[in-house]
Amino acid sequence: MHGLQHFLFQVPFEHLRIPLNVILLATNNFDEKYLLGSGGYGEVYKAELNDFNIKSSLATKLKSEDGHPKLPNTVAIKRIFHREDSQGKEGFLAELEVLSKCEHRNIVSLLGFCVEGSEMLLVYEHVSNGSLDDYLGSIDKMVNLTWTQRLKICIEIAEGLNYLHTTMEDKKRIIHRDIKSDNILLGENWEAKIADFGLSKIQLNQHDSTINTNHIAGTNVYLDPEYAKTCKLKIVSDIYSFGVVLFEIFSGKLAYDSNFMKENEKGLAPVIRRHFKKGTLKEMLDPEILENAFELGFTGKVGPDHDSLKEFLKIAYPCIAKIQAHRPQTTEVVIKGLKSSLAFQVSQFNIIQFCLPLGL
Repeated sequence: MHGLQHFLFQVPFEHLRIPLNVILLATNNFDEKYLLGSGGYGEVYKAELNDFNIKSSLATKLKSEDGHPKLPNTVAIKRIFHREDSQGKEGFLAELEVLSKCEHRNIVSLLGFCVEGSEMLLVYEHVSNGSLDDYLGSIDKMVNLTWTQRLKICIEIAEGLNYLHTTMEDKKRIIHRDIKSDNILLGENWEAKIADFGLSKIQLNQHDSTINTNHIAGTNVYLDPEYAKTCKLKIVSDIYSFGVVLFEIFSGKLAYDSNFMKENEKGLAPVIRRHFKKGTLKEMLDPEILENAFELGFTGKVGPDHDSLKEFLKIAYPCIAKIQAHRPQTTEVVIKGLKSSLAFQVSQFNIIQFCLPLGL
């Protein structure tokens, strides 16, 4: 831990430091009642930092509706496990280095960190509606997400990715390397935020589109197959993973649903490819996707517009191409296709509203 402390004092992270005693007080010494969940690398707690003013410049990213800085009391605290390998520490540093440079409404905001004694902690804004996979794993929850809402979530994920993939004056290009529904958080108004940057890579050579990695990292059913074979990581590796998420949202099922793990090639992507070849891709559409038009005074429900689905599939399917060169090469292209799909859906609703008899 001494080397880690030394590193943190050498780089401009000090303004993000939060004392351990503040976090222990907020979580009552990491009491289980504050625990939101846990994974292979750590635990996440929900807590109130009422007695601590987060002075970090990062906190100014969270704006209220009037545009003024909004300092949240409720936060999510990630407690990194100590592992025999160095992946816990590497993930901690990756998150800190990447998120301290990021400022975008579709990227989860890092508010602070703590390294004291044996503890490695990261403090984020709390995103109130949980992760996308919570919804994909629950029929009761997914039925509440209309096709329009799902498209907006897709667009917001793509816009977050596009921000990561774009070089700016104060930010180099970033490849997330673990895009999956578990790492997409949903806010109070269903806005999507990309989270968990522990495996991410910063592209130091902006003239080379490839990062050669020493080992494969990511989650199998979302993993770019060409990257898995060659260790050559590119922006289109994220686009492949995002393509799998697009079809999770389309089908209403997780990529590792037990029905998709019976195949020789396991996961959702091979199943989608098989249906595409047979011309039966629309059979994969979540039957629960229905647009509730009660707010328009309409007494029925309307499903996704035909042209909207067509536009969605036209951009989503190439994202899961096995060969990197066959995928959309930028997230800007994906955003354009998804916005076109949304425009068709909105147009359908405008027609329905126009045709409603007065008084209904």
